[in-house]
Amino acid sequence: MAKRKARKRREQQREPGRKLKSHLRALGLSSTQEYQRWCRNRGLGSGTQKSDSQLRKEQSLAKRQWGDAALTRNRRNTRRPSNTIVKIYNRDLKKGDLGTDYFRKIRSVFSQFEDNGKSRRIFLELLLHVERNADLFGMEPAFPALGTKPGNTFIEGLGNLVRHHEDWLRPLADWDSDTHNPRRQFNHLARYLLAQYDVPAFMDAAWFQDITSETRQQNWFKHIGTGQNIRKANIPVRFTKMMAHLFLQAPDDFTIEKALRWAQIIGQDGSEGLSHAIMHSRIGTCFDHEDFWESVIKFFVNNPMLDPDQVGPLIDFMHTQKYETQQIARPGGIVEIAPPPQPNFSVKARSIDKLLRQMEEWHAHLIQEAYGEENGRTRKGKRVITRWEPSGIGEYRFMEGKNRSHSHTVWQVQELRSNRELVAEGKALNHCVSSYAKNCRKGNISVWSLRAVTDGLHEPVLTVAVDNMSRRVTQVRGKFNISVSGKRRNKKHNTLKQSYLRLIPRSQTILQKWMRKEGLRAYY
Repeated sequence: MAKRKARKRREQQREPGRKLKSHLRALGLSSTQEYQRWCRNRGLGSGTQKSDSQLRKEQSLAKRQWGDAALTRNRRNTRRPSNTIVKIYNRDLKKGDLGTDYFRKIRSVFSQFEDNGKSRRIFLELLLHVERNADLFGMEPAFPALGTKPGNTFIEGLGNLVRHHEDWLRPLADWDSDTHNPRRQFNHLARYLLAQYDVPAFMDAAWFQDITSETRQQNWFKHIGTGQNIRKANIPVRFTKMMAHLFLQAPDDFTIEKALRWAQIIGQDGSEGLSHAIMHSRIGTCFDHEDFWESVIKFFVNNPMLDPDQVGPLIDFMHTQKYETQQIARPGGIVEIAPPPQPNFSVKARSIDKLLRQMEEWHAHLIQEAYGEENGRTRKGKRVITRWEPSGIGEYRFMEGKNRSHSHTVWQVQELRSNRELVAEGKALNHCVSSYAKNCRKGNISVWSLRAVTDGLHEPVLTVAVDNMSRRVTQVRGKFNISVSGKRRNKKHNTLKQSYLRLIPRSQTILQKWMRKEGLRAYY
């Protein structure tokens, strides 16, 4: 019996390896590192423990891309793309006559130049030249960090280059590519046309924006490419010389907004932990009210012992106090709109400890008020329960240990779908998850409770926040906001029982299983 169990365990341990090897063969890849790079380039999770459903989707994606690649390799002898592009330019083909997605995308970009005959003709010349010398007609996200947002294909990026054709520095006819990688091909083309000096790779993101977005970032690309200092460009952040120097060294996979924040923080001797916390807060990619937030960032830098885990909550607190209007319920069902609680809020001469206490008082007030609002009305003497629709992300259940005759732990990941459930979760874990109620009602965020059930006792271990649109986990916290690593960083963490702390590393494994099953990615 013992030998059979041991053999079965060995087989189960080998199974993931066999499954991964089979999956690599199906994708035409030779190593785990090559597979992880393949996933990252397509905006997919790079983990190796995935569900059968995820593996099937990846194989389906690979088959589609192989089909596109085969079409590209044989285009001169089969579809003759150049002839089709000319027909699209001449309006000889209807939308329903276009066989592939990239032809439809090309037609869409041509339509954007309908009132500009010169740009339309230059776009045709660019497409025909690229068709002969590069491979930029794929439909996967051109800049993975931007995801599948509108504008994020190489074809649309080519259209944006055309919008700046009057600033081209070199003749298009002389350009040729010396690489087979589409990202590097576009990188080289953009710099050939618009740059005399080196431009960092993350600046390519400027060309993959929707046409409805402002073109400021594309002007920054040209500004740097012509040898000018980014400090003199129309950027939303005041840069020192050090910040400008660091901006050009930001990681290639940053968006331009993140690069601005990173350089701003590191340029003031802020830590990487602080920069990570701010980049993933509400001001990470938003530059409204920058004068105020600049002072807040300096305040954080001057308090280097502040736990980075507190940065996001503090920013939310300050934003609410200074900029969010209040809705006050009056008798008769009337809702009065009042100014923000502290429109003159400032961090000047403030103590970090006092600010943290004020934030905790605000969180406590949120819990008290969480039941009190539903469609602008309150019920006298009663708490009104607000519920919202499910997010569409699946829940999860996992039994730890297979011997049902002995004590075992059942792990559950459950979506919290009412203000009452958020309040209960916040009380159980002593944090401010109830502040998510408004975003949950709007469907922007979903909140989940990861719980351990042992001998019939339910113990909340972690609370998880998910951005529903991007399907990214944005926050994971346990009791007293302890991080998923279980590292104790303040006095309250020292009061946690060992029985709870032992659950933290086990819960992290369950969290990863659930994320793989549902195709979720992580910010935290």
